[in-house]
This record gives sequence, C-alpha cells and structure tokens, in this order.
Amino acid sequence: MNNTCNCNENLATPAVYMAERPEGYDITFEIPGAGKNDVDLHVDGRTLRLRTTKKPAEKPAGFREAVREFDPDRNYAVTVDLPELADAGTVKAAVENGVLRVSVAKRPENQPRRIEIG
Repeated sequence: MNNTCNCNENLATPAVYMAERPEGYDITFEIPGAGKNDVDLHVDGRTLRLRTTKKPAEKPAGFREAVREFDPDRNYAVTVDLPELADAGTVKAAVENGVLRVSVAKRPENQPRRIEIG
C-alpha cells in the first residue's frame, strides 16, 4: 500500500482492510463523509487507486462542533497493489455511509474447483 498524499491538498490515507476469500478479495476503505459522487477509483494493471474529491460542507449559521474525531472536509488518496492472483477486470465497488467496499475475484485458474474422478 502506498500513501499518495500531497500535503498541500488536505489529503489523508484512509484506513484499509483486505481479506482473502477462496474466490477473491474484499477490500474496505474508511472514507468518512464521502459519497458515491466523491469517489474516484481506478485500476491500472494490479494497482488500485482511490481518491476522493469532496466539496467542503456548508455550515449553518451558529454552527459549533461539539466533538471532532475526523475532518468531514478531508479528502483521501491511496494506492493498493492487488494480489498476484487477483483478476483486475472483475473489480466491483460500492460506497455507503463513508465506507467503500471493493471486491475482486481471483483469476479463474486460481479459484478453487472440484476435480471429477474418472
């Protein structure tokens, strides 16, 4: 995993979790405050690139933060190298409540299969 943070842009590296299944991989990114239209996700070879571009939220008159554990206006950027067995052509992604979930299948020749006995 590589941090592509350009400190002049208020970019941060999101928390990332990757798990392997027999059929593929699940990758989760925590990107608080980001929605579907804020996320730019690209795959190039075995490299998965994530970048968010959010507009700062408008604060109503008299707004005052009570607790702040993350910056809702912060953008995120990271690159992740997919495992060698991953089929980059099968990347699927969905974002909900600031969590981006990505799934990638293993190449067919690397997926488990039952062997018939003749």
